[in-house]
Amino acid sequence: MIACTVCGTQNDEFAVVCVSCKSFLQMKVDNLNLFETLWGLMESPGAAFRRIALARHKNYVVLLSCLLGMALVYSVIWFKHLGTRYPDFALLVGAGFIIGPFAGILFTFLFSILVHRAGRLLGGTGTFRNVRAATVYASVPIVYSLVLVFPIEIAIFGPYFFSDNPPPLVIDPVAYIVLLGFDGAAVLWSLALLIEGTVVVNGFSRVKAAILAAIMVSLTSLAVFSLRFA
Repeated sequence: MIACTVCGTQNDEFAVVCVSCKSFLQMKVDNLNLFETLWGLMESPGAAFRRIALARHKNYVVLLSCLLGMALVYSVIWFKHLGTRYPDFALLVGAGFIIGPFAGILFTFLFSILVHRAGRLLGGTGTFRNVRAATVYASVPIVYSLVLVFPIEIAIFGPYFFSDNPPPLVIDPVAYIVLLGFDGAAVLWSLALLIEGTVVVNGFSRVKAAILAAIMVSLTSLAVFSLRFA
């Protein structure tokens, strides 16, 4: 909560004007600068998420959702070794470009609904709009992995990155393990950002935010694991 300096009324953390006397409490951010926000997520995540929450226009949420969706589609193709079943490499790569954006928008929308509802059950005060923006921006490290690491994986392993005949671990074990390590680090970084974003938008302690993030990641992992047998 934020107290009005004029009348002392307690207001929502992200309120711009006092609900009682209508005095200005803090500056509203009209638009987000993508590069400043991305740098802020590395330098000072809490401040960056606060700026995202205060922004009137949640710029680049759709773009980042689309890129995340591409990363998710390629992850499913890799996880299920679809390169063995569908050896057409252009088809596999094209699936990410075509299906990924729609999958990303749908996934982030549904995931944000669950995070928002679970947050409210735990006493959170964040709006769905802020929760969705924080959730999407928390996925930025995964987008980094898509843009920086995935092209290297494709350059080294080609279609065999999505195959188990032969598996990429046999082709170049050192490169494969190192690159997967970068992918794993990106996922852990995104999880840390999700916790920080939940702290900011819901007013949670880090322990409560970590519990919420652990629940959501567990549900998502269960859904992904079930794909193995689909």
